[in-house]
This record gives sequence, C-alpha cells and structure tokens, in this order.
Amino acid sequence: MKLLWIGGSHPRHLHYINTIAKAFPLSGAIIEIRENLLPQPPEGLAEIDHNNFVRHFGNRERAEKKYFGDQPFPDCPVRKVTHETLNTAESVDFVRSIKPDLVLVFGSGMVRDPLFSALTQPTVNLHLGLSPRYRGAATLFWPFYFLEPPYAGSTFHFIVSEPDAGEIIHQVTPELHPDDGIHDVACKVVMQSAQDAVRLLEIFAEKGSWITRRQKATGKNFLASDFIPEHLRVIYNIYNDNMVRQYLDGRLKCKTPSPYRQF
Repeated sequence: MKLLWIGGSHPRHLHYINTIAKAFPLSGAIIEIRENLLPQPPEGLAEIDHNNFVRHFGNRERAEKKYFGDQPFPDCPVRKVTHETLNTAESVDFVRSIKPDLVLVFGSGMVRDPLFSALTQPTVNLHLGLSPRYRGAATLFWPFYFLEPPYAGSTFHFIVSEPDAGEIIHQVTPELHPDDGIHDVACKVVMQSAQDAVRLLEIFAEKGSWITRRQKATGKNFLASDFIPEHLRVIYNIYNDNMVRQYLDGRLKCKTPSPYRQF
C-alpha cells in the first residue's frame, strides 16, 4: 500500500507520522513548515493576559518536548511547502509522481484545489477535536474554555471541501489523569491517535474499507481569530490549569462524550 502524508512540521505532527511509518512505510510526504511554537504576545495586553499568554505557549512547547522529543522528517521523498505553496500545481505534480493508494492528512493548512482534486480517495484527515461539536481551529483548547475537558479528543474523517465535515471513521479520547494540564491532554490525544491510526490502517489493509458515520449533529466551527488571550483567564486564573482533576473528582460537572470508534 502506497501512503502519502500531507502534514505539518511541529513535533506532534512528526510523531504521528513517524509512529505510522514504523508499521506502514511512506511513499512520500508534503510537509508544511509551520509557525514557531512560541508566538510573541500581542501588543497592549493587560499584565494578567500577557502573563497567561507566555505561560500557555511556554507550557505547550515544554509539553511537546516532554511527550514527543526531537522528531525527524520521515524517511521518504519530501516536498517542503509553506501555507502559500501547499495548494499549488507543484504539489499536484508531487502527488502524481507518488501515485498513492491512500492519503493521510494531519497538521497542514486546509487542502484546497488544485491539490484537493488531485488526491486519491480515500484521503483521511486527523482533526484534533471531536467533530462535529468542535470543528475548525484550536479545538483542543475550546473544550477547556467551555469546561468540558473530556471533549478534548480527535476525529479521523474523510476530507471534503468543508472543514472537518467528512464522514467519521474513528474518534479518540485519551485516558485522563488528575495531574494532567491542558497541554498534557493535547499531547495524549496525539499519541493515542497515532497508535489508533496504525490499527485503522491494518483494518484498511485487510478489508479495504471502514464502517463510517455521517456527521449529522450540529456544532461550532471555530476560527483562529475566535481566540483572544483574555480567554486564557478561565484556564489559568479561575482553574489554575487544574480542570482535569476537578472533573475527575466530580467537582466540575459536564457531559461525557460518546466517541465513534472503529474498534
């Protein structure tokens, strides 16, 4: 089975595909070089929001180093792109040179034409968020903001022209530990998703398909611009990044998700 990956360059993205490649070697990869993991705080923030911003993204960088370490690019032909050069004729030519049987997507910008039309079916995206409840951007952050830590999970789905809206193949929710902060949970989602991806590919290699579910329920499609640093006050000033413990102790009441699973 010839696999092509389209993904990002952050440690979480590379951990995902390197885990898969140990069991299913890649035939090629298009890797979008992503933004720095430590963004600069916006100008003019109040001190509380500046401090939360630095804490939040500093903790994210430390968590990715803790869980994923240094991750090399996969050992296969690689096309490096930027956000602007992802969906170009050159990417189409690269895909056609690989002639993949299956395409995996995780961590790149949205795949659009002409690249979208050139991809093999099936093309499977790993979305960090439980669709359709949490679609779009920062969808492992918003479950904490809305006091729903058990909804921090992921969704494997077929890609369609609408973001994160294709038929669901499999969903992941990690095992939560009382000491988990928001970034521990995010990293655990990726690690469990990588392990589950290998099992999904084993099923596909044996049966040639999965039993999928259409996305019928409604949710919210979050934009990157929806996030402002002031949102971090809920995570750090009200809950001191201790929301998981309060949920597990029963002090934080919220619904429990029912993820769709292939196994």
